[in-house]
Amino acid sequence: MQNRRTYRIIMAIACFVFAALNAYRVYSGEYSTMDVILLVVFLIFGTIYLFIIFRKDSPE
Repeated sequence: MQNRRTYRIIMAIACFVFAALNAYRVYSGEYSTMDVILLVVFLIFGTIYLFIIFRKDSPE
């Protein structure tokens, strides 16, 4: 299987950037329900990418 570490790092950074943008909208007070949902979704995807990047692969 190809090593997709660089792709996963870029995707994790992008997810956290978009989560931060949505968090800023929520913090500033001008937000809708969709902003809160997107904040949670981007945080979940960013965390999943970090978990995949830092997990220990079991030797086969």
